[in-house]
Amino acid sequence: MLLKDEQHVIKWLSQYGALTRTQIMGMLRKPPQTAERIIKNLKKQMRAADVGGGYYVGLDSLCRPDQRTILAVWVLLKFIDYVDPMAHYPAVYPSQIFFLKENVGYEIVVLYEGEENLLKLLQPQDDLKYIIVLPRISMAGLLRLPKAPCLFATVDFQGNEEPEVTFYSEEAVYGTEQFLPKGTGQSGKEGRKTVEPVQSGAGFLAGASAADGI
Repeated sequence: MLLKDEQHVIKWLSQYGALTRTQIMGMLRKPPQTAERIIKNLKKQMRAADVGGGYYVGLDSLCRPDQRTILAVWVLLKFIDYVDPMAHYPAVYPSQIFFLKENVGYEIVVLYEGEENLLKLLQPQDDLKYIIVLPRISMAGLLRLPKAPCLFATVDFQGNEEPEVTFYSEEAVYGTEQFLPKGTGQSGKEGRKTVEPVQSGAGFLAGASAADGI
């Protein structure tokens, strides 16, 4: 019989496909040695396997990671202390992940270059917020946002195993002096002020001013 933590790992791998070993360890919220032991036990029971030389872990060695989901999970990990292990799962396209905190839903949407129009497919609801992950923050000037609170994020690996996730509030991105009006259809221009990131995404969940007070 699987232990609770082992059940969580199997559930995540079933939902998202192969994840990086570092991501699984972060989602477990255990000391590194304990998390490694949980993964090792699942592999010993043949319920999980190394993928990509051990950088990823999947339900079997044939699993292939979805890179859009991988990016979304890196963002999710910045909020993981606020989220029950069973309260996040794949979202409806074009979102990648839905998670729940204090009866408020959050969706993580990963956009690649040229995919600005995908936001039209979102279906905003009461008590639903969006975290929009972009390859570069200047891309925000091309977006027409849903009628719901939004936070922006970029994921930059910089050669490290765990990337740097930077969050930007709507106010920082669309402030009259800092960036562009929403949905202008233009990219940022040289000479404009730098878009200042918020310290973390935590304020977005808590409603703090660090993320536009939403």
